[in-house]
Amino acid sequence: MALRADDALSLSAEEVAKGRILDAAFAMAGRAGLGRLTMADVAREAKVSRQTVYRYFSSKHDLFMALVIREEQVLFEQLQTAIAPHRELRPAVEAAFKTMLRAMRAHPLLDRVMATEPQELLPYLTVEANPVRDMGVRAMEQVFSERMENVSPMLAHRAAELCSRLITSYAIMPPDDDPDVVAEQLAELVCNGIGKKR
Repeated sequence: MALRADDALSLSAEEVAKGRILDAAFAMAGRAGLGRLTMADVAREAKVSRQTVYRYFSSKHDLFMALVIREEQVLFEQLQTAIAPHRELRPAVEAAFKTMLRAMRAHPLLDRVMATEPQELLPYLTVEANPVRDMGVRAMEQVFSERMENVSPMLAHRAAELCSRLITSYAIMPPDDDPDVVAEQLAELVCNGIGKKR
């Protein structure tokens, strides 16, 4: 059923309000950390009432999950852009790893939170990471299914899941080596295996 004009405007206003609240949560988390952040803090930062914050996010947990998913969506779009020019599997996989490793290292909040209060973020990257992991799996499934002949959907899914889990582990414990070097090596392992003869 088509939305009426006033319904569309209402939806747009809701999305704007949610974005404003998430922007405020991101800014506050960068300054004070996730652990000490309160819904009242977010409301003040967003210049809205606490009731407005609770209207869109019923708890701090829901707010954090929405923030993680929004940041993951940004990374997903960067990933799609990086992969698109590469029609061969190996360069596409390497581009995916490079993009994600660089983005995680440059992220203004991820390193800070993981260094000072990892217990606040880890649940969203591990036990509650299904929405985040699913985005990565979807992107990489497309890479494998479109760039490998006669690959079974199950094998494409398993390879995509492996890539997504690798990225999650590097988000939790960033590599010491240059991200580009790590990306190249991971792509080699994923695409060709450790036993490839040269």
